[in-house]
Amino acid sequence: IDFWWHIAAGKNILDTGAIPSVDPFGMYDAANACGQTVLKSEWLGQVLLYSVYRWFGLDGIILFRAGILVLCLAVVYFRCRLAATAGPFALIVTALAGLAILHHTGERPQLFSFLFISLLFLLLDGFIRTGNRWLLYGIPLLMLLWSNTHAGALMGVASLGLFGIGYMLENHRAGVRLAASANILMAAMVALSCLIFVTAPSGLDTFRCIIFQQSGLVREIVSEYASPWSLWPATLYYWLFISVALVSLPGFFDKPFLKQGALVLTLGIISAFGYRYIPLFVLVAAPYVAASLGRMLKGLKFPAAAIHLSVLVVALAFLGYGFRQGKVFQHGLQEQRFPVGAVAFIKASNLSGKMFNTMNWGGYLLWNLSGGTKLFIDGRTLDPYRVAPYTNILWATREG
Repeated sequence: IDFWWHIAAGKNILDTGAIPSVDPFGMYDAANACGQTVLKSEWLGQVLLYSVYRWFGLDGIILFRAGILVLCLAVVYFRCRLAATAGPFALIVTALAGLAILHHTGERPQLFSFLFISLLFLLLDGFIRTGNRWLLYGIPLLMLLWSNTHAGALMGVASLGLFGIGYMLENHRAGVRLAASANILMAAMVALSCLIFVTAPSGLDTFRCIIFQQSGLVREIVSEYASPWSLWPATLYYWLFISVALVSLPGFFDKPFLKQGALVLTLGIISAFGYRYIPLFVLVAAPYVAASLGRMLKGLKFPAAAIHLSVLVVALAFLGYGFRQGKVFQHGLQEQRFPVGAVAFIKASNLSGKMFNTMNWGGYLLWNLSGGTKLFIDGRTLDPYRVAPYTNILWATREG
C-alpha cells in the first residue's frame, strides 16, 4: 500500500531535480523531524523504485523485489558457509530466516535496508575470516548508498559500532594493542560511517524521528512499530527463529565468538520491541546462529548429496503447492485491494477538492489523482499528530 507514494515521490524528485523539504503534494506540514525524515531519507530508494516502474511496469517491480530478497538469502547462506557451518544448519536456518521476514517484503525502500545490512556483514565476516583489510574499505561506500536510500541505515551504523567495539575488545584481550593498525582501521570505518549518516539529507532528524515513533502515539496505532508479540500469530516464524537463537547462545561463549553472540542478543532484544526491526535482526543473526549450532552439534554428520536432494524435493513441493493454490507466478495489480473504480469515476467527473480517505488507500489515490484533490492522510503520516484525529473520524470515537 506504500508503494504508490514512494514512486510518486521518486517521480517528483526526478522531475524537479531536488529532494523536497516541504510536502510536494500539499497535504501535510512536514516541518517536524518525522516529516523531514520521510521526505528526505529514502530519496534514492524512491528514485530507484520509480525508475524500475517507469521502464518495466508492475511486473518489473515484482521481479526486482524478488531478486533483492533472493540475493539477501543467498548472502545469508554464503555467510553461513564462510563461517564453515555444516550444510544442514546453514540450509535450515537460511530457510527459517526467509520465513521470518515473509511479512516484511512489500515494495518499499525498506528492501534496500535488507540488502545493505546483508552486504555489510558479508564484508565484516569476510574480513574476520580472511584478514583482507580491503573488505573494510567498501563499508563507507555502502553506508553512503544506504544513508540516502532508507532510514534503516541507522540500524546499520549501530550494528557496525557494536561489531567494531567487540572486535577491538577481543583483540585487546588477545594482547593486541588498541593502537594496532587493525583496530585503528576498524574504528575509522565506524567513525566514517557515523559521519556519513549524520551528513545525509535527513541527518539527525532520522534519529529523532525513530525515538518519537517508538515512544509516541504512532507506536500505539501503527502495527509496524508494535511488539511482535502483539501481532501473533503473524510472527510465528520469527518466534521460532528466536527460539533457535536462544538454543544457540551457549555456542557463543568461546572468546572468538563473543562479539557475534552480543550482536545476536542485542539485535534480538531490539526486534522484540519493534516489529519493523525483525528482518534486520534475522538477516544479521542467521549465519551466526547456524554456525553456533554447528559448533554445539559438531558430532552430527549428514551426506551432502542427501541434503541437497532433500532441499530440491522440498523446494519443488512448495513451488508446486503454491502454483496449485494460485500463490506463485502472480503479476500485475490486485484491483480489489484499491479503489480503482472510484478513481476512474473521480477522473471522469473532473472532481477535485478535499477528500477524507483511509490511510491504506492514500498512496494509491495520491499517485492516480491530480494535485487538485487533497487527501486527508496517506502512509507517509508527515504530521504524526494527524493520526489520532484520523482514527477518531474513521471509527466515530471521541477525541482522547
